[in-house]
Amino acid sequence: MPKPSKESKLQADWIAAIGEHNRLALVHALAAGEKTVTQLATELGVEMVNVSHHLKIMREAELVTVQKDGRFMIYSLNGATVAKGMLELSHESGAKVSVPLG
Repeated sequence: MPKPSKESKLQADWIAAIGEHNRLALVHALAAGEKTVTQLATELGVEMVNVSHHLKIMREAELVTVQKDGRFMIYSLNGATVAKGMLELSHESGAKVSVPLG
């Protein structure tokens, strides 16, 4: 089997960041707009440390972006559009995933 390219590794990491159920719940929550770790933990009813862990993986895969606002870190989806009840996520490599909302 040939060695995977760097681009295919990035795509696989990006898809894996979406494909885990806790991270998919975070994707759904962030589809409504940017949020802090505290807001996400409260909305999803999970510990902040778990949310932070999953957001780190999502950030490393370039699925989310983060902005610092004072002492808060504000997360948002990267490459996301919402239309007709569907969330479409796009990676810079051209990979796309559509997720139904609701």
